[in-house]
Amino acid sequence: MGEERAHRMQEIDKLYMEVHEFRTKENFTGLVNFVKRFPHMAPYNAMLVYVQKPGSRFVATPDEWRIYGRQPKKGARPLVILQMFGPVGFVYELEDTEEIPGAEGNLFPEGLLHPFRTEGNGEFYIHILKDNLRREGIGYREENYGSSQAGALHRNDDGGTFVFPSKTPKVKEKVVPHDFDMVVNRNHDDTTKCATIFHELGHYFAGHLGGYPDNKHVADRRSEYLTVGQKEFEAETICYLVCERVGIKNPSAEYLHGYLDRNDMIPKGISIDTILKATGKIERMLKSGYPLREMKKE
Repeated sequence: MGEERAHRMQEIDKLYMEVHEFRTKENFTGLVNFVKRFPHMAPYNAMLVYVQKPGSRFVATPDEWRIYGRQPKKGARPLVILQMFGPVGFVYELEDTEEIPGAEGNLFPEGLLHPFRTEGNGEFYIHILKDNLRREGIGYREENYGSSQAGALHRNDDGGTFVFPSKTPKVKEKVVPHDFDMVVNRNHDDTTKCATIFHELGHYFAGHLGGYPDNKHVADRRSEYLTVGQKEFEAETICYLVCERVGIKNPSAEYLHGYLDRNDMIPKGISIDTILKATGKIERMLKSGYPLREMKKE
C-alpha cells in the first residue's frame, strides 16, 4: 500500500512539473481558458485535468456521474486529481462515460456547471466578501475616489484585532490580527467592487505584500524581487479567472488579451502554481462559513 501511494505521489509530482511548460502565449491562454470552464472544480485540479487530457468538456467522479445517469465505460482511463485527506482522487471525462441502462438523470444541471453564476451581479457576493475579509484579518472601507481609481491593499502596521464573539458561553471569543487594509471606490457598482476585491486579494494571496509569521496560507514572495509588471500580471490573471468562473463581467480580460497580443511569452518569474492556488482561495471567500484565518503554531 505504501509503495502504491508513493508511486501515485511521483506521478503527481510529474504533473506538477508540467506547470512550467505553460510559458508560451498559446499554452498559457489554453490553460487559463480551460480552468475558467470548470467552476465546479478547484482551479489546481482543473490544471491537472488539462495536463492529462486537454479538450476535456466535463469531468466528475463515478459517484457524481451515477447521479446524472452515467457511469465510466469499461476500461476507461481515470484522470488523477488531488483530494482532501488523501493523496489523490479519480475523475472521468464525459466521453469516457456512458448512460446507465434504464437510469434517468440530468447530465448537465445548471447548478453543477455554474455554482456561482449571478449574471454579472455582484450584490450577492459583496456582503459575504466584506465579512470574510475581516475573518482573514483584512479591514475594508470605501472612499470617494475618481472613476479611474478602483482600490488598493496596504499592510496595517498600527496593530489591532478583529474580535469574533463565541456563540456559546463556555467558549472564549476569538481574535484575528488586523494585518491589512483594503480600500475600494465607493462610487463603483457592486460588481466592479467585487472585481476590485478579487484583484487586491490576488496580490494578497500571491504574497506580493508579504506575509506574517503567524499566517499559515500566505507566502512571502517579496524576496523573489517581482517587478510591478509581474505582480500585476499575476493579480490580473487571478482576477480574470475568478470573475470568469463566477460569471462576473471581467475587467481583466482586456489587460490580459492586450498583453498577450503584444508578446509571445508571458512575463518571466510568473508562478502559475501561485495563480491557481490564489484563485481557489478567493473562491472559498465567496461562501458563508469562511473559517477564521489559521495561525501557525509556535
